[in-house]
Amino acid sequence: MATIRQLVERADVGDDIRERTIEVGEPYEPCDLLIADPDRSNGGGLEFDQVWGAGLEVNPVGIFVDVQPPRTLLNVTVIGLRDASAAAAAARRARTARCPSKDFRLNIGMATARWDARTMTIGSTSARLTTATVSRVNPENAEGMPFLPGNARLIFAHGSLLISVEALTFWPPKLSTATDVTAIAQEKATPLATAIVKTVPTPG
Repeated sequence: MATIRQLVERADVGDDIRERTIEVGEPYEPCDLLIADPDRSNGGGLEFDQVWGAGLEVNPVGIFVDVQPPRTLLNVTVIGLRDASAAAAAARRARTARCPSKDFRLNIGMATARWDARTMTIGSTSARLTTATVSRVNPENAEGMPFLPGNARLIFAHGSLLISVEALTFWPPKLSTATDVTAIAQEKATPLATAIVKTVPTPG
């Protein structure tokens, strides 16, 4: 985790970096996004033979409505499994997990978002990319919407590790479209994921 923390620091997203422990047996929710309601996954958590788990949060906030744009939150989780084959199998399950595909309300209210998922390559590794893009702002909130959020999450295996890199970007609504903001979030998450694959020694 020390190397991953250094890479997070070099991402230059923010100086407020907090570490947390992921308890063994905690369900893994590949459908979850920071901007979505927690119950949207419908209890679709995956269970793995986890050995250890840790996470890093950059620029954490208590309430999203207090965020002053432009700002990006990062959430990196690392699950250690027994070996590389177990991590590869876990990543395949995460990539193929069925998630609710209908538009959903943001957990801050004010708007509805469009969900999307696809497979992309990080280095030579297949990763699941999940995104949320604002599709409709509630008419009553149109004038007072303080920001447009865009959410992108990558899940992939690296040796015996199952890694998730998620970026949630808040952008002034008059400066970019919703699609642009989601692209910005993806541009924050992808280089960090690539750096992890290239820099972190591959654990067995």
